[in-house]
Amino acid sequence: MKKLHSGKFVLSMGLLSLICTLLYYAFRNKTYFDFLLWNLFLAWIPLLLAVASTWLGKRLASGWVRSAVAAALGAAWLLFFPNAPYIVTDLIHLTLQKAWYVEAGRWTFRYWYDLLVMLLISWNGCLLGFGSAYLVQYQVMRRFGSGVSWLFVVVVSMLGGYGILLGREYRLNSWDALTDAKALVSLIGESLNGPSVLFCLLFGLVILLVHATFYFVMNGGWHAEDRDYPSTYRL
Repeated sequence: MKKLHSGKFVLSMGLLSLICTLLYYAFRNKTYFDFLLWNLFLAWIPLLLAVASTWLGKRLASGWVRSAVAAALGAAWLLFFPNAPYIVTDLIHLTLQKAWYVEAGRWTFRYWYDLLVMLLISWNGCLLGFGSAYLVQYQVMRRFGSGVSWLFVVVVSMLGGYGILLGREYRLNSWDALTDAKALVSLIGESLNGPSVLFCLLFGLVILLVHATFYFVMNGGWHAEDRDYPSTYRL
């Protein structure tokens, strides 16, 4: 598993987020979609937590302090991770506000502008989430091995699907686990029914497959002997 340069990744994601923000304001005509920027901000939190965990892991002496810090940052990361893929569900607002975009029975160009901007912001959010998951998986792999790291990814993917369900259908926020834990516990039984479990599993599968694709691009996109010669290609 190749190491992801967290500093360069953060800078590239910062540039992408800046572009997304500028495009949003360039085509913005209704304040209704201002929640996109807030959700993009929330998608940054798991990446920053993953980077902090990586940075502190290098600088803290081994022992219970390092383990405690890693556990605390890991728990916070898991709590906020679903906010990144959650942005994809914001596309539903284009359907809910269909009346804005149809004139004389035809879709206006405004629909396509908003669709493309929302897709770009969703892509930004997904990259932030999967980059953070890759950083955390790398730490798990170094400590426990490759098999455990992939088991970790599978579990996180499924929990991410459940987190998206709680956010989209039950309107819970990540911090509600700390500020209103009783409400969260009371929702567990209600939220785990046939359709919702299928929703979680399908979203979890999507998260897992996208993460696996991200992993492949990072590690298996070329032959080992070609890495020193980026201008050569092997068919």
